Amino acid sequence: MKIKLLILLVLLTAQQAFSQIGTGSTLIGGSLQYQSIERADFQEIRILPNVQYFISDNLSIGGALGFITQRNNLGEDTYGRTNTFVVSPEARYYIDLGENVKFYGAANIGFGFGGTTGINGNERIEGDAISSFNLGIKPGILFTPGSKIGFNFELNFISFNRLAVTPPNDNTTTVSNGFTFGTNTFAPTFGLYYILGN
Repeated sequence: MKIKLLILLVLLTAQQAFSQIGTGSTLIGGSLQYQSIERADFQEIRILPNVQYFISDNLSIGGALGFITQRNNLGEDTYGRTNTFVVSPEARYYIDLGENVKFYGAANIGFGFGGTTGINGNERIEGDAISSFNLGIKPGILFTPGSKIGFNFELNFISFNRLAVTPPNDNTTTVSNGFTFGTNTFAPTFGLYYILGN
């Protein structure tokens, strides 16, 4: 019995050591977000694949390339849809909190391009062209329970957002800027990653 416990302890220790990530490791995965605001009859889906490469034990560089779709229901057969493609380079700095847990701060720059479409029954109306730019700093937790799988939990903290909207057949562009500070615990981001090179 003691030998079996010793073997189990050695295997667990080896697994913990093997699951450590650091220089040369790569995280491949990303996040999927869904948001629904009932009072506005609004839904949003964000699909954001993400890759992070560790250039040192505490620093990774990478980013996301993804797609965001939003739907605003205006009536029974009437709604507006906005589709946006996004590119977001990112750097993360990590601090070890335990064997398999790291706290990190992420800084990113985001660019988005897309447009809106109005649907009224069977009628489809092309709407505004949109582009966006944002800067953000986000805190997060990375948890690696096994040698090849990692999970992260991330919150917005500080961000600057610029949105440019150009109506169809019009050269007039409306620009709006926004700044947010503080965490919103009702809108977290969860990610799943596959770990290479550890």
